[in-house]
Amino acid sequence: MITWHTSQTDNTLVSELCYLSESDTRPAARNMAPRDWQDHPETLLYKLHSERLYDTGGYGILSHCGRPVSGGGWHTLSWHPDIVLQGSRSYTLPGSDIKYPQSMLWHSQYDQAKSQGAKVVLGSFNNYNSKMVSQAIKINDPANHIRSYKSRGLWYREPGIRILPLKTLDYSVNIHHTEQWIVYHVIDWDFHSEFLDICKNNQFGR
Repeated sequence: MITWHTSQTDNTLVSELCYLSESDTRPAARNMAPRDWQDHPETLLYKLHSERLYDTGGYGILSHCGRPVSGGGWHTLSWHPDIVLQGSRSYTLPGSDIKYPQSMLWHSQYDQAKSQGAKVVLGSFNNYNSKMVSQAIKINDPANHIRSYKSRGLWYREPGIRILPLKTLDYSVNIHHTEQWIVYHVIDWDFHSEFLDICKNNQFGR
């Protein structure tokens, strides 16, 4: 089950996921640190409560048997409501028994963003995991799945497992003062050229 959280909701599950991450030594766990989060702008809890970053979208918690195991958020860009950033502060506890938890969160984020009028959705990767860009594109390319099909505007790699065809750039951009490599999916193709201009002019740092 996925529950969605903003600065205005009960965020017990978000805090619980953060505390459960404390024994995790992987880089992604650093942004989940729950202690003294008020003094650490990079942390999920700071983004959620102080910046209210997810008030234009939500931070999703995927739970299993009442225990949070994975999380990821989405939000519109403050200077361009037609562009949505997905996969923000994505994290999954090690040893989870749930298959494809981040995929479930990603597609749920996409459905919500599209329903609210997004024209482009994008995901971003830091330098330390930039290799995931090519992996994300490959995994989500229908041509790479012999059983892929499209139904009601949505792509599936096989029955019950969704994919979202993605594009990328041959250069990085600056998002929130950090070099990022992005993948993106176009919902409204009339907006595509404007989006590429934004990328070329590196306007994400507004």
